Amino acid sequence: MLERHLAVNLFGTYNVTQAFLPLLTRSQGAIVNNLSMNALAPLPLIPAYSISKAAAFNLTQSLRALLATRGVRVHAVLTGPVDTDMTRGLDIPKAAPESVARAIFDGVEQGQEEIFPDAMSQSLAQSWRSGPAKALESQYAALLQTDAVG
Repeated sequence: MLERHLAVNLFGTYNVTQAFLPLLTRSQGAIVNNLSMNALAPLPLIPAYSISKAAAFNLTQSLRALLATRGVRVHAVLTGPVDTDMTRGLDIPKAAPESVARAIFDGVEQGQEEIFPDAMSQSLAQSWRSGPAKALESQYAALLQTDAVG
């Protein structure tokens, strides 16, 4: 089960990015990886999914730093529960797919690195953006700029 989730969510994302990278670089385009709040903290009921989303988030953060000098923007979409086939049968509040899609487009347009497109994920947005993990990501990314200059 873990191998299947990693094949889709990590290696699939990586392979598609690599395939389109020349075009993304030429067009100064954007990568938008649809992740999940499970990338930030695992839901023990679905560990393989959570692990694969965490790995894909780390890939997204790495690509953001590595591709910045090429003019390619990289966005991570960190959704809470959305009313899709995956959450059918779960008796929890869910966001409408249309509102999530709208919020993703808005987040890309606004240049948000992490996009929190629904009410549940938005409740974490500010603490994520001002938290130690985001600060460390920025410090690590700065190492690339220092290395490129020196």
